[in-house]
Amino acid sequence: MDLINNTNKLRVFVDAGPLVDRIHWAVVFVAMPILCILGVAGNSLSIIVLYKQGFKKSTNILLFVLAISDILFMVGAQGPAKLMYEWGRGGLWFPEREAVVLYYFYHIFDYINWTAGPMSMGLPILITAERFVAVFFPLKFHTIVTRRRTVIAVVILTLLTYLPQIYIRFWFRFDYVWDPKYNASVGLSVRTALFYDQQYLSWLLGHFYAAIGYFVIIVGTGTLAIGVRISLAAAQRKRMMMGKSTLESSRHENFNQGSLRAPSRTTKTLLALCIFYTISCMFVAMPTFFPEISVWPLFTLNPNFRSMEVFMYQLAKLDLCINASCNFVIYVAMNKNFRDTFFETFKRFKKST
Repeated sequence: MDLINNTNKLRVFVDAGPLVDRIHWAVVFVAMPILCILGVAGNSLSIIVLYKQGFKKSTNILLFVLAISDILFMVGAQGPAKLMYEWGRGGLWFPEREAVVLYYFYHIFDYINWTAGPMSMGLPILITAERFVAVFFPLKFHTIVTRRRTVIAVVILTLLTYLPQIYIRFWFRFDYVWDPKYNASVGLSVRTALFYDQQYLSWLLGHFYAAIGYFVIIVGTGTLAIGVRISLAAAQRKRMMMGKSTLESSRHENFNQGSLRAPSRTTKTLLALCIFYTISCMFVAMPTFFPEISVWPLFTLNPNFRSMEVFMYQLAKLDLCINASCNFVIYVAMNKNFRDTFFETFKRFKKST
């Protein structure tokens, strides 16, 4: 799939119409802010609880970083300057000095949005891999999955998501021009020569971010495999408890007895997290698999922020906000240790005040 190609240069994005425009406005200025406020609050509480529990387990490290990434994504997605640019008819309609300041704020928030978002999408792959090892190789889990390796994996993912966006920011420059259509001057974020001169690298980065859509498939496949393994182990335990023959029992005696144990609360919690991620983030993959009806504005020349294609992109962002804001609810509902730590912390805070 070509996110940046010649056809993209010639593509024209028309206004979606007043009805879609009103729904679009409600999504961006009502639904997403509410979700982001709730999500930032929930993930902040998750950070407090996970910090209280400590980081001896690799799971806590991954969930701690996920909570931080979710908060950053929601802040970046709702940056005031970012919203001003995208909803000000695709520009900053202010005096030049104010427009310059807002231009840099716009790119700061857009940078956070495009780094923390992919980070939040990528961390569930590490969580799925960690639980895959725990379920399929329980006796070797602590040898394979260590805190050091977990931190290294998180650092590598961070570099992969944050560094390319530094380069991508050099694709843009500020331009203050007169718009005869509206009879006013406007500050614009326009493409630099670097974007056009290094098309192959731009094309490569476009495909790199397009791979985000495949994260959902990877996590979904891994979660399905873990679920099947747990179901088979549960069925096998049931047969053994119901008094199957000694011959059948002895046949499984050397078959990784650890795998016959009931799944831990951690496994159940993370499995629920990954299932919810797979279902809720399917829409996020839409620009990857259906570029005709949705686009990544960052990789699109002259996107019309009132077009149907950008509206679909905003729905994908709303989808990711839903996923990011619900993690705390999953932890409280599924994990007794997390729930007990949360209530204990809340009681201590209440007593201190």
